[in-house]
Amino acid sequence: MSTYPTTMRALMLINRVKSFAQPDLESCFEVQEVPVPALEADQVLVKVACSPINPSNLSQLKGQYGDFGKMPLPQFTGGEGSGTVVAAGESAYAQSLVGKRVGTVAQPAGMWAEYVAVSATACIPLTDETTFEDGASCFVNPLTVVAFVEIALAKSAKTIVHTAGASALGKMLLRHAKNNGVKVIAVVRRQEQANALKDIGAEYVVDTSSDDWQNQLEKLATELEATLAFDAVCGTTAGAVLSAMPANSEIFVYGSLSGEGVSGVSPRDLVFLNKKVSGFWLVKYLGQRGAGMVEMVDSVAKSLTSTFRTKIRVSYPLGQAAAALQDYVNDMGNDKVAFKPFS
Repeated sequence: MSTYPTTMRALMLINRVKSFAQPDLESCFEVQEVPVPALEADQVLVKVACSPINPSNLSQLKGQYGDFGKMPLPQFTGGEGSGTVVAAGESAYAQSLVGKRVGTVAQPAGMWAEYVAVSATACIPLTDETTFEDGASCFVNPLTVVAFVEIALAKSAKTIVHTAGASALGKMLLRHAKNNGVKVIAVVRRQEQANALKDIGAEYVVDTSSDDWQNQLEKLATELEATLAFDAVCGTTAGAVLSAMPANSEIFVYGSLSGEGVSGVSPRDLVFLNKKVSGFWLVKYLGQRGAGMVEMVDSVAKSLTSTFRTKIRVSYPLGQAAAALQDYVNDMGNDKVAFKPFS
């Protein structure tokens, strides 16, 4: 029978982050000793092994994601990760997971802690060959990538334009889209990122540090009939990308790495060329998929060591939150930074 303590260490947000470059970033966090959460009937208790930092976490810590800005401080932190189920509520399915290694997601947060209570249905059992690091990013990025390709296929889009193309999500998208017969034009910020993507098989890469990147993108988008884009950068990038795409194109904004709103969208594109700007939020999309989410999760679970593999380049203990976040922000295109609560 699994045993666990009554209290645990958890990384708590005690002041909202204004900038991840701020000199007093450490003052925003505190590792606190808190009670191990009690379980509802359909929940399991996971001993956390590894939990990555994602762009959505950055927005949460600033209070700019969903309802996080309205929630009182201190707040639990961290959205997804992997670990071992050490206890379960009364439901049969929850009980069946005890002792298993899983990838999971915490709603609304709580993964940057030694233990987390999550819904049993939010757990993906890991195969024997899947490490905790492989399984730590089993929800947010993989399911977003699956959703992007589903949307592309539903809209009969032959090619996707994707900003933040060198990110972990961008690399997954290249692989999964190719497996489904959809091309990807990856938009990156630096030549070294373009080179790295080409080294792993990317065919179409546009580097925004080039003076004529918009002309390059327009040429590719026209040739490849790229009528669908997903933008994680926002700011002027969204408008510039949409302008380079053919008539009747649509760009979905799913993040704001620039910290800015959508700008630079031409009225001519919207009025005369029938182009659209829409938003994408994974939580809402999964809710709309309903029972179809099971199929999405199954496809991810089978490919966590291949198509949906995420490389963790470095890990930190909970007490080094400021260093971990600054490391991630300074090099977001170079694989993942993660927390390992028991390190």
